[in-house]
Amino acid sequence: MVKPDFLGIGAQKCASTWLYRMLAAHPEVGVSQEKEVDFFSFHFDHGYQWYERKFEDCQNKSSAGEISPSYFCEPAVPERVRQYIPDARILVSFREPIQRALSNHRHEVRVGHFTGAELSFEAGLKNNPMYIDQGRYASHLKRWLRYFPSEQILVLLMDDIEKDPSACAKKVYEFLGVDPAFEPTELLERFNKSYANRSRKLLGIKDALYNLSRMPGGGWIWKAATSLGLRNLYRNVNKVSSELVIPAPAERTLDELRSEFLPEVRELSELIGRPLDSWLSCLLYTS
Repeated sequence: MVKPDFLGIGAQKCASTWLYRMLAAHPEVGVSQEKEVDFFSFHFDHGYQWYERKFEDCQNKSSAGEISPSYFCEPAVPERVRQYIPDARILVSFREPIQRALSNHRHEVRVGHFTGAELSFEAGLKNNPMYIDQGRYASHLKRWLRYFPSEQILVLLMDDIEKDPSACAKKVYEFLGVDPAFEPTELLERFNKSYANRSRKLLGIKDALYNLSRMPGGGWIWKAATSLGLRNLYRNVNKVSSELVIPAPAERTLDELRSEFLPEVRELSELIGRPLDSWLSCLLYTS
């Protein structure tokens, strides 16, 4: 069995899908078939054999790993990873924390975790404390640094990925010790665009077909749906802009988040040795 040598640990809604696709595209890199294995966070009781079977297709790869954003803020995860892969290379990505929280809320509405007549961001904050906790980047990163030296952790910023995805992909490949000159065709594609679903039933059917396509020998299902135009039809019928169902957050709410995240961002800047001026300018603004 293959033992992974790298992990993408999040944070959630910080370009983890982009990172997974960039890694999966590289011929020298092997990744788990499903993006989020969540072994060290939610499935640790399954044992190492269960986990290592997720990398059976990575036998001939120079580097192998997986991306599970749930790892970043779960307190028990860093020690578990350290015990199993002490030399693991850790990939972590961040974005301005208020934008991350807003994206988190849109995601929860899109996948149906948060439903009802009141879909405001304020209602989402009351329902899900992880909107804020996921954005406490410095607090969680310090925990990881207690178990892994900084040279084993590569920090990416979503700002940089959006500005120059090619340079960021090269940095990731260099960090993993694979050919940095490789450029994936998906490099400029944006994943997980913000939208909501009109019908949960249609979403369920789409997800069922996608899951079938991920099973051995099932790749033809998704290809057939694409060639028949069913994927485009689904998008036109069932997808609607998030702004049409989720009202803009109140300025008072944003001011409260600015106060919450400002000390975290200042400390994060010190931890990673990089100024975060654009983030700070957003957090220092008050209505």
